[in-house]
Amino acid sequence: MSDEKQFEMMGIDGKQYGPLTESELKAYVSQGRANSETKIRRVGDESWQPLGNLLRIAAPKVVSQPQQLEVAVPGDTPLEVGLALSEGWQLFKEHAGMLVGAGAIFLGILSAAGLIGAVIPAAQLLVQGPLMGGLILMILKLSREGHAEVGDVFLGFQNYGWLLLVTVVQGAVIFAASIPGLIMLIIGAVMMTQESGEMGVGLMVGGGILMFVLMIPAVTLTNFALYLVADRRGTFGEAFSVGYKGTIKNLWAALGLMFVISLALILGVIPCGLGLIVSIPWSFAVMVKAYEQMFPLPKDQSA
Repeated sequence: MSDEKQFEMMGIDGKQYGPLTESELKAYVSQGRANSETKIRRVGDESWQPLGNLLRIAAPKVVSQPQQLEVAVPGDTPLEVGLALSEGWQLFKEHAGMLVGAGAIFLGILSAAGLIGAVIPAAQLLVQGPLMGGLILMILKLSREGHAEVGDVFLGFQNYGWLLLVTVVQGAVIFAASIPGLIMLIIGAVMMTQESGEMGVGLMVGGGILMFVLMIPAVTLTNFALYLVADRRGTFGEAFSVGYKGTIKNLWAALGLMFVISLALILGVIPCGLGLIVSIPWSFAVMVKAYEQMFPLPKDQSA
């Protein structure tokens, strides 16, 4: 039996883990699964202490290169939409100040990039994927570790190329899905300039509805690829494949969740777009909780 001291650790989920050796705790720190503020105690002791105080270990606040995790595998437990909504709301409430601040940064940069787009075409597209990836990583840190920094919203730029590519591919899929509705809109617009004005209006309304109906499944089926790439749960191709398979296994629940998220984002636009500062980080918090249900970390990678 090992002579190393044995410790117990309090996880972010409120559960106790252990016994763990000092070597195992140091490994947790290096993997980003524990930090200097994580509560631990020696086996047999009553009081909890910060890991950094007891073992003189300090975890860096920012990891220069996030750890590459194992390829994700869709979980066997069905997605519970109600649970994702409630846990996402709870996570948002607990860190509302930070998440609203991150949402403001996110929207501010995207808005600025949109203005720059008048000079540099596709400027918004160049930053959208990495910013979304950074917001996902920040919320994953809050969910898994209980702490993060507003600056973590820029972590996605460490994986810039793949996150940009995910956004481009997802955009292409969504555009392809919207083509039938777009054709109806164009035909309706042409007819409105002629004598068949009423029919043109009907076609435009129908085209808009058709676009929305077709875009929701396209967004849903490609949505979690972004989360998997940001979380480094496999290669680009594996992320799309696993994300698609996991969504198909939970198709109706995923569609329902995406519909709720879409309505919330639409409502967020109404008050001059200011509601998006809240609805965007809230929607990401909900999706992170759904992601954790659908693609759980292996037990040896979660604490």
